[in-house]
Amino acid sequence: MIHTFGDSHSVYGWNKCNNVITHSIGPVLAYSLGRDKLQKLNIKNFNIKDNDSVVFCFGEIDCRCHIHKYITKDNTYKMIIDNIVNNYVDAINLNINNCDTKLNKIAIYNVVPPVEDNYIKTWEGEDLLNAVKKWPFLGTDIERQVYVKYFNNCLEKKCLLNNWIFVNIYDFYADKNGFLNKSLSDGLVHIDNPIFLQKFIDIHLI
Repeated sequence: MIHTFGDSHSVYGWNKCNNVITHSIGPVLAYSLGRDKLQKLNIKNFNIKDNDSVVFCFGEIDCRCHIHKYITKDNTYKMIIDNIVNNYVDAINLNINNCDTKLNKIAIYNVVPPVEDNYIKTWEGEDLLNAVKKWPFLGTDIERQVYVKYFNNCLEKKCLLNNWIFVNIYDFYADKNGFLNKSLSDGLVHIDNPIFLQKFIDIHLI
């Protein structure tokens, strides 16, 4: 089996795939996992069996509504993301080393393509004020797209360094402008149609 751990992105899409058990620990940042490590997530406490695989799914919330507010002249988005990813990967390594079971494959899920701010603000599922409160966006659409792409680039390098799998399906779920393809999404910030995710699983994780 494949176990996903993370925020809501560890569920959406994955829950429609074969051989996957999802474990959402809530709206947790990659930053928070990197800071709190085993106190925030300890996969040893879940029912993982020998030869199961694990996938860590964090970072979308960081890119959407946190990184931008900490940028200064002396603290660039790259510096912020480098620090987040380094600590995030340290937390993953602690989880792996603390796990008693023999894991088959270890993977990190890419941050999905960002959603254009205006699309969420005109979402008809709830009134505008509540929608903006629930789905905050900091930075312009292009700035957030830059954050996501750099975040994913850092994750891919860490996966190569640690001999992990980088679940990179970004391009398959992006529209022609590099934002989340609405026809493949849940109408908000998540992927929904699992077609490309399942193909990746079948090739790389089974």
